[in-house]
Amino acid sequence: MQRTRGFTLIELMVVVMIIAILAAIALPSYRKYVLRTHRTDATRALTDLASREENYFYSNNTYASTLPALNGSSAMAGPLFTISVASASSTAYTLTARAQGTQTQDTCQSFSLTRAGAQTSNGGSTDANNCWSK
Repeated sequence: MQRTRGFTLIELMVVVMIIAILAAIALPSYRKYVLRTHRTDATRALTDLASREENYFYSNNTYASTLPALNGSSAMAGPLFTISVASASSTAYTLTARAQGTQTQDTCQSFSLTRAGAQTSNGGSTDANNCWSK
């Protein structure tokens, strides 16, 4: 009696099905993780700019109304968010980060930070705590 080595087609198909099921579970979770990571980049850039605004106010007795005045750029949060100074005066400012590209698939598409420290979020989600990862 001769013995054959190898896998049967049924065994191979079972392994392929197990891998497909694991991939179907893991890929959406990974995608959510990547979106949250980019969201963190945007919120970190806003808090950095808020610190720069306070330093600018200390030196000039007014808040900066442009990013170049803060040594910043609209791409501070990476390629998936655009940063801007939405409004600035001698007494207050509002910094905004808006999602672009693939990041627009996230529920949190826009973040704002004011002089008073109010953190807001617009887009599909109204829960600012969730979007700011509190």
